[in-house]
Amino acid sequence: MRTIQGMLLALALAVGVVGPAMAAGLTFGQWRVATTTGGHYAYAATVNHRGELFGEFCDYKSASCRWLLAVHTPCRFGDVYPVLANSAAGANPIAIFCVGAIGAHTYGMALMNGKKLQASIANARRVGFAVPLQNGRFVFSRFALQGRLQATALLDRSFSAEIERRRQAPVAELRL
Repeated sequence: MRTIQGMLLALALAVGVVGPAMAAGLTFGQWRVATTTGGHYAYAATVNHRGELFGEFCDYKSASCRWLLAVHTPCRFGDVYPVLANSAAGANPIAIFCVGAIGAHTYGMALMNGKKLQASIANARRVGFAVPLQNGRFVFSRFALQGRLQATALLDRSFSAEIERRRQAPVAELRL
């Protein structure tokens, strides 16, 4: 899971959640598709009005993608928390894995069941995540989904093509 923490930090920096922007990309509605500087990660993500991030993030080294959140709700590294993902398409309980602090007031969370999440956001305009706190209250993070389908489709196509290109590239080319 430390790889996810590094991925979230790089991507949070890339979209300006915890620092200056690092990567240019394409925008679809409220969603941005880009690759981080250095080409280690690719993402399709959105940032809400509070500066929190939600999206699908892909790691070229592990050749895998995950849905991640970078929010202001504190969590402890390694803990698993229940979250309710809610949209017009429905509500689903989803477990999240805390990957720890990725900035002064930002914490990374990996969503553990991408299929449940995708069912929750299918054809929806926005999604909200309700995170229960120890005091019996909830913290809500809401994100716009306009442009998500186009952004994630482009991410999936370009990520798959780049993984294939890297598999076929000579070893000397990969070290450049």
